[in-house]
Amino acid sequence: MKNRKFFSPGLNFFVFLFCYSASAQVPVRDEPHHKVVLENEYVRLIDVHIPVHDTTLTHIHAAPSVIVFLSQSTIGTQIIGTQPNIADVKPSQTSYAAYDEKAIIHRVWNAGNTLFHVMDIELVKKEPAADTCAILAQDNVQFQWSQKLVHTYKIKIVQGKAVEIKPSNCAYLLIDISGNTEISASKNKKLKEGEFNFFSPKSGFKIKSDLPATCVLLELK
Repeated sequence: MKNRKFFSPGLNFFVFLFCYSASAQVPVRDEPHHKVVLENEYVRLIDVHIPVHDTTLTHIHAAPSVIVFLSQSTIGTQIIGTQPNIADVKPSQTSYAAYDEKAIIHRVWNAGNTLFHVMDIELVKKEPAADTCAILAQDNVQFQWSQKLVHTYKIKIVQGKAVEIKPSNCAYLLIDISGNTEISASKNKKLKEGEFNFFSPKSGFKIKSDLPATCVLLELK
């Protein structure tokens, strides 16, 4: 009986922590710093802004994701049950996270002195189209990496020289990283840093700028 009385408070405290942790977790789209700005059959684009010294709620990622960094920042991340990690990131840096294979529960904070801006692009298709696209190979379009549902590129736009993306069976997501760009397509559009444009399959377009600019392009299969 003595042992049972001794361990009871500890057990109750453990149950309290477990229940609190579970209730504190939110889906990534419901975390206040994360805003869904585009959702279609290819992607769910979540635009993330974390002010200096601010921290997100503990949230869950469960979909395969492309992460595109738009700011030069120092960030902290901590997956529940592990030690915190501090890293420096820079604009146009990209990565892939197979959260569909292994979901994570974590929190993120801004450990630097400038606004942290990143896009978390969830890939919502289950399988690529049967007739997928070849990897782009052309001047000023630098292939970065490939996954089942996406090819990723960095585009360097030289002043006064347009980069043309031909129509294909893939959709495209273009993100302006630095410099103002102008898109010539069925509907012309101008992009500023941190803005984006989605192109449906069979949509060709040209990108140009009056000054050097950088974009990230996702080719969505």
